[in-house]
Amino acid sequence: MEKGSDIFDHFQQSLNELGDNLRVLETTVPVEKQMEYFRYSEKVRRQSEEESVDEQIETLLSPEATINEKRYALTVLAISGDVKAFRTLEEYSKQGREPDLKDWISMALLQARITLESEFSEEKQVFISTGLGGNGNKLRFYAFFQSKSLLPFLNYQRKLIEKEIPFFIHKYQGELEEICVEENYFYLVFLINLQEGIRQMLEDAINECNEYGNFINSNFIITNVKRFDQKDIDRELGRNR
Repeated sequence: MEKGSDIFDHFQQSLNELGDNLRVLETTVPVEKQMEYFRYSEKVRRQSEEESVDEQIETLLSPEATINEKRYALTVLAISGDVKAFRTLEEYSKQGREPDLKDWISMALLQARITLESEFSEEKQVFISTGLGGNGNKLRFYAFFQSKSLLPFLNYQRKLIEKEIPFFIHKYQGELEEICVEENYFYLVFLINLQEGIRQMLEDAINECNEYGNFINSNFIITNVKRFDQKDIDRELGRNR
């Protein structure tokens, strides 16, 4: 999202108001796959018959069960609110079985955890779903920046970016996972606590760099949905040509 938009600030404010009841999907699962899981999960929840947890565990662990049968078993166990079901999902996720079900396993484990915590604490838990995932109470973000007038970065400008950006992310209790400076743009991948001023952090970093030549465009994009591929990057660069 571009700097100057209020949407990101409203999003962050809403998250802050939820307090400690937030649960973040830590693995990277495409949003489309997440939606597919939730639609399927709701369909399973609405069915009339009550499934046996032990039978579904047996199906999940069976080498003869089909992918569809295991997907169903994962979903039933996730919504069961059963401790044994949760422990089974937790152990199953560590074994790295069924690569085709990797995303489904991640979603089922998170839903199982939220279901149990809601029952034990008697407080509704809120699931934060993003395409880039997160870690603990931190969400992962991708941020994209361009040079002024798409001019190539000079050597000292590259060094400033590589020095100041990590400094400001650390200052705001974030974790920089990746920074890549190309000819006339750069991008970041970082984790940061939901309570931190994410947009302000990036503005401060850019302003500090621009004290030495005003070479970074003040408009930038933040997203927690996906990393840009080359097509996305070319499209954004093309808007300023």
